[in-house]
Amino acid sequence: MELSPALSYVFLQPFMAFTVKNSDSPESSPENFADLLAGHQPRLAAYIRSLTADEQASRDILQEANVTILKKSRDFTPGTNFTAWSFRVAYFEVLTWRRTKGRDRIQLDESLVNSIAETVEVVSTSYDDRLDALKSCIAELPDRQREIIQRRYLNGESVQVIADDLGFKANAASQLLHRARTNLFKCINQTAAS
Repeated sequence: MELSPALSYVFLQPFMAFTVKNSDSPESSPENFADLLAGHQPRLAAYIRSLTADEQASRDILQEANVTILKKSRDFTPGTNFTAWSFRVAYFEVLTWRRTKGRDRIQLDESLVNSIAETVEVVSTSYDDRLDALKSCIAELPDRQREIIQRRYLNGESVQVIADDLGFKANAASQLLHRARTNLFKCINQTAAS
């Protein structure tokens, strides 16, 4: 089953909730580097967004980071952690943005930005494992719980629409959804711990 960004976001929000390629090391060709960079766009965008708290600025910074990453592609050593390397490049782009355009906006404290950056870099290493755990845990849910998770997060249906379709009251559907999320959270944590 393919997980949508919305479903991943619910359970993996602290761990950067978007699907990316599992490979973190390109071959030596520029095409493979470009593929690796393209596969990391959602994760890189989420990282930048977490540091800026400004949606428009984060899009602009992502573009600048992509340009810088492509210019510095020869500095990347195949076989090393591409995520960490690209996050470091993006971090410096965020700092540049803060110095130049950020003065006229409400700013996050620089120590907070550094703390967020460090935290995201640490937890991003377990992202793929947690995403795999989420997929297997969804498969283990009871049928009703799996159905409501899929309809709510994969199909984007509202709780009211799901409740009406299942012949439930909205409150009962919300409780079923809550139980399903609780079961997923427990399963993911148990799987990640083992």
